[in-house]
Amino acid sequence: MILRRHSFLLFFILFLFTQSPLLAWGAVGHKTIAFIAQDRLTPEAWTEVHRLLGPSRDLVSVCTWADMIAHTRSETAPWHYIQVNVREEQNSYDLSDICRDHQCVVDQIERDEEILKDRWAPPSAKREALKFLVHFVGDVHQPLHCAEDNDRGGNEKWFRYYGSQKNSNRYTWVNLHSFWDNLLEPHAKENPRKLAAQLEQNLTEDQVNAWQGGTPKDWAYESFRIARDNIYSELPAGPLMEKNRWGRDLPEDYYTDTMRKIVDERLLKAGLRLAYLLNQIFQH
Repeated sequence: MILRRHSFLLFFILFLFTQSPLLAWGAVGHKTIAFIAQDRLTPEAWTEVHRLLGPSRDLVSVCTWADMIAHTRSETAPWHYIQVNVREEQNSYDLSDICRDHQCVVDQIERDEEILKDRWAPPSAKREALKFLVHFVGDVHQPLHCAEDNDRGGNEKWFRYYGSQKNSNRYTWVNLHSFWDNLLEPHAKENPRKLAAQLEQNLTEDQVNAWQGGTPKDWAYESFRIARDNIYSELPAGPLMEKNRWGRDLPEDYYTDTMRKIVDERLLKAGLRLAYLLNQIFQH
């Protein structure tokens, strides 16, 4: 019985930290983005959101739906990311070549926009497109959903993480992708509503004007550059399996506020841009 319990615990821990690349930000991150977007919807956009989802539903209630159905609708799995190699020279124009057959997050955001703008699309198709769009705009702002290093978007790079007790001997094994999904914590415990309000508190109109425009391709390339220049630049190429053959811990940037500033800005930009898209789509 004890052995069985230990086996289950080991399986559960491995499940948490070997998620496939389609799981981004986790519930806390996606809900934070949805709250930021809702705070900036126009009355017209709010009316359309409630008309499609129902009067008791909102963006927060559907923002993780795309992850929940990914394993039963396997064709949707590639829609959550775009794999741009951080070790090769890339520019924003290359993304069209990488996203083949429209099976990536960039093209799927554009597809969902088209469905929502189509006056003849049935309500069921528009409802599903809205639920996908809310999620995918969040995904495209997670840097490791727009980059790869032959490591499945960071899922195959493992590190020891010491938390606030950097000098102690106690640590948790984390993989890079899941660590970013959870806002640089093994298990994100923040309240999404409070986090959204906190991030919006110091937001300036200049930032709003500078950040809320652009296209899904622009946002994906922005995420790719962050992954290339800020995340992977300090790390060796390829996977670091078998509990980190590199033999080193997470870079020091993860024990300061350097990486957290990047996370917070990505969440803010995703929320602003989601609101911008929906306000544009549902304007009368």
